[in-house]
Amino acid sequence: MADMMRNNRSNCNNRAVTNNETRMQSVNCANLKKKIQMIDFAIIDTVLYLNAYPKCSQALEYYHKLVKEREILEGAIREKCGPLTAMSNHSRSEWNWVEGPWPWEPDAN
Repeated sequence: MADMMRNNRSNCNNRAVTNNETRMQSVNCANLKKKIQMIDFAIIDTVLYLNAYPKCSQALEYYHKLVKEREILEGAIREKCGPLTAMSNHSRSEWNWVEGPWPWEPDAN
């Protein structure tokens, strides 16, 4: 009986750790997605500026810097949270886009 209680306590503790890890991962994923939204906004704003001033080398350099940051961040999101969009499903062995929250679910945004 004592062994069974110890095992149950151990299993509960393991589940609690797993739940905490899942919560932390969802918080980290939310933070990463928030960062990519900020970069996307900056990219769109820079594109609008470049449309008006296409010869501005500083703006063009800033645009390329943002695009590079976005690529790195999207890779981190794909690795930790799964694909950001259906087009970013790079796995050749499984279609893991469907494992994450759907775009209309609160966790996706």
